[in-house]
Amino acid sequence: MLTVKGIGHVARQALVVEEFGEARWNAFMADWNRRHPDFPQHILPISKLPVEPYLQMQDEVVKEFYGGDPMAYWHIGIKSGHRALTVGQLKGLFKPDETRRFVMFGPHIWRAYFDGGELTTTPRGTNELEIEITGSPPHLYFEYGIMGFLQGAMQVLNPKSEPPKRIKGFSKGDASILYTVKV
Repeated sequence: MLTVKGIGHVARQALVVEEFGEARWNAFMADWNRRHPDFPQHILPISKLPVEPYLQMQDEVVKEFYGGDPMAYWHIGIKSGHRALTVGQLKGLFKPDETRRFVMFGPHIWRAYFDGGELTTTPRGTNELEIEITGSPPHLYFEYGIMGFLQGAMQVLNPKSEPPKRIKGFSKGDASILYTVKV
């Protein structure tokens, strides 16, 4: 069973606090904790969070802070990818124009955030890669959030990077996620 590592929650908290303020985030979490007393209240980067309640929390984050727009997962992903490469855990690991190397590193990033499921990258020619996600619950958090993360990080490395292009996805009713990116 896939679990979410606490690093994802910590990163989400930092992003929401940056955009909406600490008081609003704290109020949201106090309400969440009151309604979900079995969910961990003190989350460390190494904490393991059960996926279903975590996804429910993410849906509530999108509703509370982003008006319920499902594309907010992509927006959050972009901001998270940018943040990871500029001030976060991936800062200094990649040089400008190392988008191919970054995307090929994607499976390692996946494993830093999730226990279970799989993200794979497969070269398709000299300037295109496929990114496939399997074994995750069919939730837009995994499709839009991860592809947005890739887009945000790729744009840090190369501002001319194009967004990932969907081939298959939960957003289309497919059972897995498959996107391509130009590198």
